[in-house]
Amino acid sequence: MRQLLRTHGVVGAVGVLGVSVASAFSLQPVSSRHHLSTAPLRSSGPAGESPLGSMFKKTIGAVAGLGKPTGGAELSGMVDGAPSWEALGEMLREQQTDEEREFRSNLASGRGEVSQPLASIRLFDAPDGTEPRVTFFRDHAAWCPYCHKVWLTLEEKRIPYRVEKVPMSCYGKKPAEFNRMQPSGQIPVAIIDGEVFRQSNDIIFHLEENFEGHPALVPDDDLLRSNVNQLLRLEREFFGAWLGWLTARGGPGSGGRRVAFENSLQRVEEALGATGEQGPYFLGAEVSLVDIMFAPFLERAAASLVYFKGFTFRGAEDSVAREDYPNVNKWFDAMESRPAYQGTKSDYYTHAHDLPPQLGGCGLEAQAYADSLDGKSGDWNLPLSPGSLEPDWGWYDEGAARREAAERLVHNHAAIARFAARGAGKQGMPPVMAPLADPNAVPDDSVVPAVDVMLRWVCHALLSDTGHLDDSVGQSAASLAGVSDEVVASLTYLKDRVGVPRDMQLPAARQLRGHLLWASGKF
Repeated sequence: MRQLLRTHGVVGAVGVLGVSVASAFSLQPVSSRHHLSTAPLRSSGPAGESPLGSMFKKTIGAVAGLGKPTGGAELSGMVDGAPSWEALGEMLREQQTDEEREFRSNLASGRGEVSQPLASIRLFDAPDGTEPRVTFFRDHAAWCPYCHKVWLTLEEKRIPYRVEKVPMSCYGKKPAEFNRMQPSGQIPVAIIDGEVFRQSNDIIFHLEENFEGHPALVPDDDLLRSNVNQLLRLEREFFGAWLGWLTARGGPGSGGRRVAFENSLQRVEEALGATGEQGPYFLGAEVSLVDIMFAPFLERAAASLVYFKGFTFRGAEDSVAREDYPNVNKWFDAMESRPAYQGTKSDYYTHAHDLPPQLGGCGLEAQAYADSLDGKSGDWNLPLSPGSLEPDWGWYDEGAARREAAERLVHNHAAIARFAARGAGKQGMPPVMAPLADPNAVPDDSVVPAVDVMLRWVCHALLSDTGHLDDSVGQSAASLAGVSDEVVASLTYLKDRVGVPRDMQLPAARQLRGHLLWASGKF
């Protein structure tokens, strides 16, 4: 196993993406006043203590108690009319499936079939009270591809683990305790049976070799193991070709780098096709280490090349991309059927905005594609239509997506309203590299009540529909004419910062983004 990962420098390979660079929204729990400066490496509270585990709740902690409101909104004439959060919570519970009602309890206890970004512990089928042998340190926002492959390994092998989250450097400072443990600041890190492992592939190697009774990711067959070596070399080649084109500036094709990428992608297509009917994975019918190594980078390549270059190789049904790269698309289809991958998979919008601060910028050659994925061409308007550039997540229906988005709002509404009000507040100082991140921002507390009203209307619409609410929402918006700019800025701020998978899965994120845009349109 170690020899496989050492081949061509794969062990410990961090590369451009693996250094301590950050998500825009990795922020501190409500109970903490200062941004990660005093956070312990191991949580002393119960599992799931920070339930949302996302930009919303953590941001509030980063700015909690930082002073007076930044504005002076006059809300005396505000027309509310929206259901209370208590009523919305009851409406949500009436609509939820039994499994959905158990979401928070499963989160706290480490249960649930699908991997869960909000979890602080995962026990799988281990008995209650089990103390995991593994503590996994990853980035708050689930941007880091090296964290992603360790995360996938833990989930596929169903090894119980605790999660500790730290920021990437482009949106925050790591706690001193973490830096003492990992002087380079790089993530991921894992503590396994008391020993610290500081490189992603070293972690994966140790997990594969030292946890008997869990599914193996490296085959015993000598021929297949030989194939692993070759495929891991191909993965590094693909990674380099993708980054070479993505970061290149200078117009279409970027000096032959598109051709180099297409040649590498074709070799990946052929490698997946070499298994014939035994596929769809790289070694045949079963997922393996190779799939886990490829997954973070194939996912990010598919997202970023559409956005920045207008190049599509992951296509919807009957698309040209599926005809050009049928084996790659079958591989994506198979991976997306796996619970381990479903909960860790991001979306094109999130990747398009998390990669530039990690890479020092990307070369934009396809403004129209970028505008579409950013929702500037009507793609986020209600009623939502099937994704034209990003394939829909076929395992997730619209009703479940609406309920997931509503659940996040109901569960943490006070913190979310105040987070959104940063859009009407003051920019944080010092600024950070990630354009959508501003962990030191100060919200305009004076508009929080107005934002709260509009968020309740958004939640109500998610749990019913927008048509019969238009007049009532319009009345609330009209009564807020004096602070309309501030409220719209707040709703927009929130809309632009819904992250996948950190906050929710893509179908739910699309619904929330679309409904926030609908509410903004009432002003």
